[in-house]
Amino acid sequence: MVFSVLLLVGCSQNDDHDWHIELIEPALERDEDGYDIVSGIRFEPSPAMIEALERGVTLTVALQTRATGGPVFVSGLDRIRKHRLEISYLPLSRHYQLVYLRDDSHSSFPRLSMLLNALEAREPWSVKLEGDELDRGPWRVQARAELDRSRLPSPMRLPAWLDPQWRVRSDWQEWSTERVEVDAQ
Repeated sequence: MVFSVLLLVGCSQNDDHDWHIELIEPALERDEDGYDIVSGIRFEPSPAMIEALERGVTLTVALQTRATGGPVFVSGLDRIRKHRLEISYLPLSRHYQLVYLRDDSHSSFPRLSMLLNALEAREPWSVKLEGDELDRGPWRVQARAELDRSRLPSPMRLPAWLDPQWRVRSDWQEWSTERVEVDAQ
C-alpha cells in the first residue's frame, strides 16, 4: 500500500515550476546520408539539478529519435537512436563543460547560462535509417529531449525517479518522410 502511494505521488505532475527541456524549432531534413532532426535544445535545470551539478554530478541530456514504417510504434521494430551530451562542472577551473558523446567534442564555459545558450544552437541529430530503408517508406519520425536519469550515480537514481525536480522531458515532435525532399549540398 505504501509503495502504491509513493508510486502515485511520484507520477503526479506539477506544472508550477520553471525547469524544463524542449526542442527549439525542430525540423526533419534529408541528405544523401539519411534523415536528420535539426534542432537546438532549450534546457532549464531545476534547483536540485544545479546543486548536484555544482557538487560534481554529471547531467546527461538525451535527444531520442525513433522511426517506424507503420501507423504505430512497436518496440523492437522501430529504429531508435539516443544521442547524448553531458554537462559537468569543473571546480578547479570554475567552468562548465559540455561534451557531445557522438564525437567526443568538448566545450568549456565560465557560466552555466553560457553553456545553456550554446545548447540552443541548431545541430543535426541523425535518425537511425540506413541503406535501402531510406527509400522505403514513408516513415513516421519522432524526436524528444530528456534528462537521462539512468546515467546518474547509483545512490541518486531512486530519489531522482521520485522527485519532480528530476523529471524533465519534452513532448514528442513528429514528422513524415513523405514530405521531405533530399537536400543536395
